[in-house]
Amino acid sequence: MDSQSDNNPPSATSRLRHLDRMTNFQLVREMTQFVKPVRYTAAVACVLVGLAVFLEIFGVNLTRVIINTLSHLSPHGPLAPSRGHFHLKPMAHHQSMANATTFHAIVWLLVLLAATTILLAITNLFRSLANTKLSMDMVYFMRSQAYDKLQHLGFGFHDRHSTGQIINRALSDLHNIRFFMNLSLVSAAEIVGYVIGYNLLVAAINPWMGLAALLPIPFWILYIRYFGRRMQPIQKSLMDTGDQMVSVYSEAVAGVHVVKAFATERMEISKYQEKTDRLFDQTMQTVGMWAAFVPTIRGIATIANLLLFFIGGVLAVHGVLFAGDIFVFGIAMGAILSRLQQINQISNQYQTAIVSARRFFEIIYADPSVTDTPGSPELPAGRGDVEFRAVTFGYKPENPVLQDVSFTARAGSMVALVGPTGAGKTTLMQLLARFYDPQRGAIFIDGADIRHVSLGSLRRNVSVVFQETFLFSDTVAANIRYANPNAPMELVRRAARLSQAEEFINQMPDGYDTILGERGMTLSGGQKQRIAIARAILADPRILILDDALAAIDPGTEALIRQSLRELLRNRTLFVIAHRLSTVKAADQVLVLENGFITQSGTHEQLLAQSGHYRDIARIQLMGFESSLIEKPTVEVHP
Repeated sequence: MDSQSDNNPPSATSRLRHLDRMTNFQLVREMTQFVKPVRYTAAVACVLVGLAVFLEIFGVNLTRVIINTLSHLSPHGPLAPSRGHFHLKPMAHHQSMANATTFHAIVWLLVLLAATTILLAITNLFRSLANTKLSMDMVYFMRSQAYDKLQHLGFGFHDRHSTGQIINRALSDLHNIRFFMNLSLVSAAEIVGYVIGYNLLVAAINPWMGLAALLPIPFWILYIRYFGRRMQPIQKSLMDTGDQMVSVYSEAVAGVHVVKAFATERMEISKYQEKTDRLFDQTMQTVGMWAAFVPTIRGIATIANLLLFFIGGVLAVHGVLFAGDIFVFGIAMGAILSRLQQINQISNQYQTAIVSARRFFEIIYADPSVTDTPGSPELPAGRGDVEFRAVTFGYKPENPVLQDVSFTARAGSMVALVGPTGAGKTTLMQLLARFYDPQRGAIFIDGADIRHVSLGSLRRNVSVVFQETFLFSDTVAANIRYANPNAPMELVRRAARLSQAEEFINQMPDGYDTILGERGMTLSGGQKQRIAIARAILADPRILILDDALAAIDPGTEALIRQSLRELLRNRTLFVIAHRLSTVKAADQVLVLENGFITQSGTHEQLLAQSGHYRDIARIQLMGFESSLIEKPTVEVHP
């Protein structure tokens, strides 16, 4: 692979690979990508901040000019020092005329100050609106990006992360990053504007005062860097514990039936309490560090403020500063120090955002299990011929689950997969739907390598009914229509009839409009499986996979479903993972998987004639040999 040019940005895969080694500066640079969709709103917000800062400083300077001008006005003439005391000079005619001119100037200055104040109020109003819009737009785009990424990530990512971790990162960590980016944009612009603006104003009055106003800044920067190095590991530990707490909570809610069935409420409460206690301890450790951080920052500000007022007082005594200058100096230092103390909040959010960014980018930059090459052709037309050629696959490549699997399934046939638990049956079918890609070998559907066709066209033609049925909190009809939302009601009813679900659906309070509970908890296992089969039938695929999807259905209903599916198999291929021989007997081809290898292949009758796993399980299920496998205890009778 050619190395990337320095001018080209690294790919998402490359950034994920180097995520743990990224510096804080690189992480902040990565976070700026979330500003791009809202860059125009951000620019408007920053311009309004700059305008507000300018108007406020301009108004303060106008006030200084007015106060200094008023200090020279007196009905008895201007004040003049004499031997440490002030005395009044008699007012001449020309002084009276000057006072009148100055008074008119003050009136105009007051009018200008009033106009500036009104304009500042209007600017602050639009600034608040722009800031709110910036925040909401950023939330929208970040959530959309995270949700879109989660929809396209394959099974591999979800195998590595729990539901609680994903939800916490997609919500809590996203919020931390968004808040920091919004805060750093607007507040940083405000801090820079006020510090530079007021320092320029103070420097224009007296250069030494402007220089002295900058004294606390380097001390703040050094302490904040020291604090950040200590805080980030604690923040990461705190967030990891938060993930664990959310996982425990979500699992307890999702598995409430199991908890109730085994009366393990106290154990679950204890497990949750353990996580909350750890979270509390880590939170208190964080609070303790902040308790030391805030007084230190404010102490630096207070010492600098007192020092600067001392210098200003000395200059005023020597006549270098006037009353208006002292007023401006007080306002400026208050504004500068209060804005600089906002660094506390930015620093706090910065420490949190840096840790959240590493966790959140694990989602954004995660490698998909499979890749869909842009411009890939559609799956070519066909009836559903399937071929596996020397396929080898392992969730960890060094530990293969399937090894050199090769077979052919004719279009319109029914293929059954049997074998002991963990043999790789489900994995084999997941490869056919391309939830994973094999490390070696290839899979063909109607002569096309499935890696070289678009995922959308492949998934539209391969429907899977999973072993663990999932239904959405929606109507029965909406669940059946899931893969085909615009399907007419006649097709919905037909799919339900073929899956033997229509009878119990019609007995529901609102029929097809009945709202199912979360994950279909209001239905039995067999009912959920029949609705899932109806959903797959309505998708109208050329290949249908039933992953032990008939296990919870009674034998009579199962026979009716098999008969209905036969009607669909004229132009489709059916794969069935099953343990019941009654299902397997109906297959045109039976594949026996053991330890990742296909050890037997043939029809039911052919495999019964061979020694091996299939005949062993057939003896147990069909010939009643279960009792011979159980050692009966010897009962002794004593007189």
